[in-house]
Amino acid sequence: MGHVLLTFQPTLSSVSSYFPTFRRKLNHAGYECVYLDAPHLLPMMSTVKIDGKEVQITNGERKNAKAWFLYSKTDSADASMALKETPMEYIGLCASIQRVKECLMRCNNNHNNFCAILGFSQGATFCHVLSKLASTGKHNNDPDSDLNPFAKIRCAVLLSGFPSMHNGSLENITTKTTAHNNNKNNLIDLRSLHIFGEKDTSVPKSFGEKLANSFSDPETYDHGKGHWIPHTAVLCERVIDFLDSCSA
Repeated sequence: MGHVLLTFQPTLSSVSSYFPTFRRKLNHAGYECVYLDAPHLLPMMSTVKIDGKEVQITNGERKNAKAWFLYSKTDSADASMALKETPMEYIGLCASIQRVKECLMRCNNNHNNFCAILGFSQGATFCHVLSKLASTGKHNNDPDSDLNPFAKIRCAVLLSGFPSMHNGSLENITTKTTAHNNNKNNLIDLRSLHIFGEKDTSVPKSFGEKLANSFSDPETYDHGKGHWIPHTAVLCERVIDFLDSCSA
């Protein structure tokens, strides 16, 4: 049995019902889905300035929506910088990394058991950060390193993601966050499958391709649709085949 750690942006309960068919097929293939709840609650209302006046606006219909990190210190719901490709500090990222680290420490240490990470949208970008830690962790020789739990991550599945632009510190692992390089191109040494849709207008396909190009040997799959996870048999089989090849 392998663990697939799911890093989605919605709440835990909404994720559980977000793709039931996909989840069941992963379970039947021998993979236990572990839902990780993002730590940062997004407000239902925000205050913005329009023509010099402060105006309150709603942030959509999702109640209890959460995020793995924030882009603004003044407005938790402001995601206007998400796709700007400008280096920035992802606020609250360390708390999310700590949450994943604690989960990894609880995972079975049996050599036949492996962990994969699977993220959608901002969750896929968070997996980009985790992949860097996993790549460094598996080449780390310090038995007391804070990075050792991340070495349990054997592969990543990233859906509708965009490259991480985080350039801030990661507290106690600040000096060890540079991805291990076994090549001249500064690429992440971790198996990865990148899934995106030609018709995605929220995170255009080009961002998913840029994210894939940051890995040393990426695999890609274009489902041809928008910003969601299709429940097609072809996509499910593609993901399961990838996980099987990584756990063999």
